[in-house]
Amino acid sequence: MKKIIVKDQWAEKFLRESVFMPFGSMMNAYGQINEGKGISLEEFEKISKKIFKLCLEFTEKAYDRVSQEETEIDLPTKNHENK
Repeated sequence: MKKIIVKDQWAEKFLRESVFMPFGSMMNAYGQINEGKGISLEEFEKISKKIFKLCLEFTEKAYDRVSQEETEIDLPTKNHENK
């Protein structure tokens, strides 16, 4: 596996942790929805595996949308004439 070279420790931290952010967010949402409902550990494990699988799919789709080529992006600028 190739190691990605980054500029600083914060970029490395982001790369290391960002892939787990969708899972954490979806688990948080699931917890908020089911707060106080008393689900069993077995049910929690089953749902967690489904959520993790979904997050992997979402992360892969997002990754595939990123271009591997460096291209210039024409960003829109604010038009100061139309105030």
